[in-house]
Amino acid sequence: MAIKQKEVIISMLQKMYWVETEMEQLGTWEARIEMMGECTNTLEILQNDSDVHRIILEKWMNVIKIEIPKCVPTGLPSKGFNFSGMDAPGMFKELMKYEVFARDVYAEITNADQNVLGELLPDETERREFISDLENVIKDEIKHVSLCKKMVGGYTTIMSGRN
Repeated sequence: MAIKQKEVIISMLQKMYWVETEMEQLGTWEARIEMMGECTNTLEILQNDSDVHRIILEKWMNVIKIEIPKCVPTGLPSKGFNFSGMDAPGMFKELMKYEVFARDVYAEITNADQNVLGELLPDETERREFISDLENVIKDEIKHVSLCKKMVGGYTTIMSGRN
């Protein structure tokens, strides 16, 4: 169902900014510390793309004149990651949850009611650019899910049979 209120989009953008800047970054850094040099290339991709996503969100939040959150937005947990004692597949399984979440939220925003998007971005060219930027972020999140699945490997298959 398409989002029909601009306040919902504003809230989602603030939450995703927090997820990109705090939660995903903390998770990947914590995983790097625990893995002690393992899987560095994959973690760097996740970290670097998350930084790019933060920059994109910040750009659009400034254009729309949405306040950049300085603390955890309402509705998001104060999340810390404790990967102590976990193996790499377990850590990537945890990270993958946030990649799936991000992919889905960005898709909800891009599929919002066009009139609502028009309230936030009256200029049609800006609106198209906003959607295009978020579609590129969605492609990155899909890539991240795939990378995490690859790092989880057979663990996913074993766990999927335990419903």
